[in-house]
Amino acid sequence: MADGNRTIIGIFIVLLLVVVVALTVWLWPGGGSEEPFEAVTASTPVPELTPTPTLAEQLSERLAGTTLKTSDAVVRELAAGLSTNPKLAAWLINEDLIRRFTSSVDNIAAGDSPRAHLDFLHPKQGFSVDEKGGGVLVIDPDSYRRYDLPAKVFASLDTEGTVALYRELEPLIGESYREIAPPGRNFNDRLEAAFDQILAVPIVEGQVQVQERVVTFGWADEQLEGLTGAQRHLLRMGPDNVRRIQGKVRELQAALAATPE
Repeated sequence: MADGNRTIIGIFIVLLLVVVVALTVWLWPGGGSEEPFEAVTASTPVPELTPTPTLAEQLSERLAGTTLKTSDAVVRELAAGLSTNPKLAAWLINEDLIRRFTSSVDNIAAGDSPRAHLDFLHPKQGFSVDEKGGGVLVIDPDSYRRYDLPAKVFASLDTEGTVALYRELEPLIGESYREIAPPGRNFNDRLEAAFDQILAVPIVEGQVQVQERVVTFGWADEQLEGLTGAQRHLLRMGPDNVRRIQGKVRELQAALAATPE
C-alpha cells in the first residue's frame, strides 16, 4: 500500500475515534453537557425517502419499453438525423452503441485511448513518415488525412440536436455506465473530464519529428510524448482535425451547460 493511502486511512481512523469518544462522553450519564439528553420518541416525524425512479420511469415517451439490449435500433433511428454526412448512418450499424459510447468516454476521461471500442473508425491505411537529412523522421501529412472523415463527421453533428438526444438517452447511458463504474461515480463528470482531455491537446503545426521504436513510432518532443494515450491518439489526427474536433467539443460543452439535466 502506498504511503499516501496509509496517511488517508490513518486520518480516517483518527477521525472515527474522535467521533466515538465524543459520543461516549456526550451520552454517558454525568458526562458532557449538563443539558438533559432528549430521547427520540415515537412521535418524532421520520422523513420519507423519495424512491429512485426506475429506468422505465425515466425514459421519454418515444423511448418507452427500450432497454440497453434493445437500444441499438432506437439510437440508429434517432441519431441518423444528426448529420447530413451519410457515413454516420453507416457507422451506426455497429452494435452496443450506448455501451461503446460510455466506455469510450470513460477511457478518454482516464487518459486512455478509446480505440478498442471504436475499431470501426480506425483507418485502413498505415501510418507513414518522411525521412529528412541526417536520419530525421517526420510525420507524412497523408497520415493525418486518414482521419479526415471521422473528424469531419463529428464536426458536422447538429450541436443542439446532439445535446437534446444525449439528454433523452441519459437514463440508458447511466444504466450502461453503472455496469463499469465504481459506486457513486457520475457519467456527466466523466464526460466533462473527457472534454478536458481533448481540449488540452496542443495544435502542432509544421513538420513533427518522431522516433522509431520497436513496433511503433514515438514523439521526439518529450512534452508531446508525455501526453496521455487519449491525447496522443487525437494528436495523430493532425492539426486540422484537432481543430475540428476541439471546436465541436466546445460547442457541445456550451450547449450542455445551457440545457440542465
